[in-house]
Amino acid sequence: MKKVLWVKFGWSDYYRGEPVDGNFSWLKGKKNSKTRGPGHEAFNFNPSPDGTFYCYVPPQNKKYTPSNNDPHGWTVICLAKNPKHKGIHIVGWYENATLHGEWLAPPDGVMRQRGESGSPGYDWSYCISSKTVHIIPPECRTRPFSDPTVRQGKYSFLAGPDVDTNDSKKRVLHLLEGRVKELAPLAVKNPNEQNLPNPELDAADPLKGFGTAEHRKKVEKAAERVAIAHYAKLGYTCERVTHLPCGYDFAFTKGKLTLHVEVKGTAGASPQFFLTRNEHRKGLQSNSSWRLAMVTSALSATPDINVYDAAELAKVFDLAPYVYIGTFVPVPGN
Repeated sequence: MKKVLWVKFGWSDYYRGEPVDGNFSWLKGKKNSKTRGPGHEAFNFNPSPDGTFYCYVPPQNKKYTPSNNDPHGWTVICLAKNPKHKGIHIVGWYENATLHGEWLAPPDGVMRQRGESGSPGYDWSYCISSKTVHIIPPECRTRPFSDPTVRQGKYSFLAGPDVDTNDSKKRVLHLLEGRVKELAPLAVKNPNEQNLPNPELDAADPLKGFGTAEHRKKVEKAAERVAIAHYAKLGYTCERVTHLPCGYDFAFTKGKLTLHVEVKGTAGASPQFFLTRNEHRKGLQSNSSWRLAMVTSALSATPDINVYDAAELAKVFDLAPYVYIGTFVPVPGN
């Protein structure tokens, strides 16, 4: 018999203990607190030393956790809302999971995870466990959905023993199973620091999660070739200016029109890019001729390119600081 339920909790990019976002009562006040943890779900996809993955689900009706008389072998589809946008995302799923029916402390040896302040001692709990999970990397969470039965609840059984599968549950089950099938090729099975690095946890190399320097350079060159070919087909001539601090890579000219194009590429199908301070200030913010050419699947036989001006870029992408640099400022007179 198919056993499926969905659970919903706070949003996190990697669920490695970093702060969790969400408009939930159990998260309010946690971000600025030195004595409270970042939210129990912060560790939902974090592997324990023995390879078990634990899952916290917030209480429904203030006290109840998911439970069933047949607690083993469940597929648990995990949902979360990115607070910056409308809609709900599938952030991953647990396979062949056990529903414990109560909140439990991590077993001895799993450790008390480090809290936001960086000091050990934050206790967290769980009510579901499994040896097999799949997480959707944050850059692949691009297709939110909405359903009234999901919007308010913390969890719901969709199929299984003693489950009353009504029309609304059938609708949600069909929706979620379809999305899981679409997302499966993008999911990371049993995430760890090797197959899903968290750049936030590596201050020495914040781009660690995006491949080696050699890989990034290969993607960059492939993306440039795609952009040059794209504009050549449109009748533009090309001047490379990557060696100049002008905020863009190429000047493409056609008649009296010149476009200043910054090229970004990714090996995956989901668009994501970094802008340097110079590209942001001299290009995006102040140059009306500036364009961003975003190349996805850059290393494949069928790369895709989309071009955005500043206004279009603001509508399609979130731009947020990713890395800050600290520069010593001497105090005058000292």
